[in-house]
Amino acid sequence: MLRDQSSRGAQLLYHGDFDWGGVRIATALARSTPCRPWRYTAAEYRLAVAAVAEAPDLTGTPAATPWDPDLAVALAECGSRIEEEAVLNDLLTDLATGCR
Repeated sequence: MLRDQSSRGAQLLYHGDFDWGGVRIATALARSTPCRPWRYTAAEYRLAVAAVAEAPDLTGTPAATPWDPDLAVALAECGSRIEEEAVLNDLLTDLATGCR
């Protein structure tokens, strides 16, 4: 279904939790669909870590982030799990203005 939408001109973007599970989902989607990460970089993660008070600890097995290798490094260095809801206002602003 996503490939069909893409073939019709839809731009597929992915944003998930900044954690190892979210990274794995992004990698799997990139392998099977023509999607690209959206606000899902080391720079965006570091901004979110600075803005979120008392973020839960990052747990689980590290994973590669081929679209931005620095993201995996930043996740390991900062050690915080940032849930997608913590950056919801940024995402909604992008949607309201046509994304970035």
